[in-house]
Formats: sequence, C-alpha cells, structure tokens
Amino acid sequence: MKKLFFTIFLTVAAAITVRGADTYFPYPTPPEALTTLSERTNYLVEHFWERCNLKSAFSSRAKLAGAFRDYVSFMPYASADTVHESINRLIDKVKGDKNNLLTLGEIAESALYGDSAEVLSDELYIPFAAAVAANKKIPAASRARFEHQARVLANSQVGAVAPALPFETIDGSKSDLSKIESPYTLLFFNDPDCDDCALVKARLAADFSTRQLIDKGILKIVSIYPDSPSDEWKESAARYPETWVVGASEEADDTFDMRNAPVMYFLDKNRKIIAKNMVIDNVINAFNVINNAQTAQQPQ
Repeated sequence: MKKLFFTIFLTVAAAITVRGADTYFPYPTPPEALTTLSERTNYLVEHFWERCNLKSAFSSRAKLAGAFRDYVSFMPYASADTVHESINRLIDKVKGDKNNLLTLGEIAESALYGDSAEVLSDELYIPFAAAVAANKKIPAASRARFEHQARVLANSQVGAVAPALPFETIDGSKSDLSKIESPYTLLFFNDPDCDDCALVKARLAADFSTRQLIDKGILKIVSIYPDSPSDEWKESAARYPETWVVGASEEADDTFDMRNAPVMYFLDKNRKIIAKNMVIDNVINAFNVINNAQTAQQPQ
C-alpha cells in the first residue's frame, strides 16, 4: 500500500512539474507544508482556475480543453467535496456567457463522459450537462443532447430510485418496473442482435446461484429490449428463460443511461439502484455470495 501511494504521489508530482512549464495559464503550486497526496491535489483542484482569465481563455478551445484534462486528472486523488465545490465555482464563472458555457459543456463531455474520457465519471459530468440544459439562451438544438444526458444520468445514478419504466411483454400485455416485487432485481437491457448481450444472457441463464436466487424468490431478472416489440424480437425473446420477466420498451433509451450494451442495473426492493455498469463476472460473483449467505442462514 505504501509503495502504491508513493508511486501515485510521484506520478502526480511529476505531472505538476512537467506541465507547469508549458501550460495554457499558470497552474497553482501546492505549498510545501502540504505533504500528503490528498492535501496537494485538493489544493490543485480548489485553486486550479484562479490564474486563468476565463473571459479570454475560450479563444483557444484546444488549449482550454488541454487545461481541463489536466484539471480532471487531479480529481481522482482529491476529496469529493473539494471537487464538487470547484466544479460549481467554475460553472458559476462561465454560465453568464452562453457560448462559453456550451463550449465548457462540450469539453467536459469529452473529458468525463465520452468514449475517450480520461476520467469517466457520470457524477462529475452531471453538473456540466445540467448547466447547459438549464440555460435557455443556448439554442434548443444545441441543448437537446445535454438535456437528454442530464435526465438519463440523474435517473441512473447509484442511490437513485429507478423510474417505473413501462414495457410490453411478449404476449402484448403492459407492465412497468413498479409492478416488479422482489428483494432484488437485475435490470438487464439487451438487444438480440448484440453478441455481448447474448453471452451475458447465456451466462446468467446457466449460472447455478442465479437460478437458485430466482427459485427462492430473492431475485428477479427483468430483461428489456430498448425498442418497440417487433416480431423479430418476440421470436428471439421466446427463447429466454421462463423465470425471467421479458419485455420491450421504446422509452428505455430516453429513461436510462445505456451507452454500452449490454447494460445492467442492480435494484433493491424499492427500486433503488445499488449498482450499475456491472460486468458479468462481477454479477455472477455477487449472486454467488448472496446465494451462499442465504443458504448458510437456512436451518440445517
């Protein structure tokens, strides 16, 4: 642990030193009295933009984007409160100019949300998306993407209550997530044409612990096709396990964050999101742990 900490510390310190010579504006220098990694990165994040003239900085989008990536690179080592306060101050300084706010939102999207994000964090990106979405001076066409992102991310955060997504089952009946009664629910968004989705489906269907949890009434798997219930989908869905709830919903993509198929959300009995963006190995391991715990509690 000490070796890991020392390595991280040296990495961050080196980054500060190297980038300090040719940065877009002078970056803050942590006082020597601050010796721990968290203290130094908190200082960097808190004071990062103080020597930047934000009225003129947007004249070079590329350079500003580079500075923003440096800013983001310190965030994983800083405290959550410091990071959120710094983000809010930055947005407050920029929001008076609609064009600059839109540019900042696009830069944040690339650095925190997009496929090439160096620090992929929905939590950190939401304030930027929400700020752009809320500014009615920005043209509607430019706001639309950020409005969608802000909405689905707010619905999809760990700790949030998942919306009661309506869906249609194979036989054409209507239902929604509020009608699912179970201590735990695995919400599994997938497409029959997706190879990775098929692999996850096969592993869930074959896993012993998963089947036991379903049989015991502890778990329900709700498989949702995020589109209209076509004949092709119905034909494929008919081959899903009979113990699963299987449906299709055109509203799914506008309700939940589904950037990378397949997408899985783990919900408690109140539809509170316990985990998201899980990989199948972690899901299987978690179900094995839950099943073993349940088995151990049963009278011998």
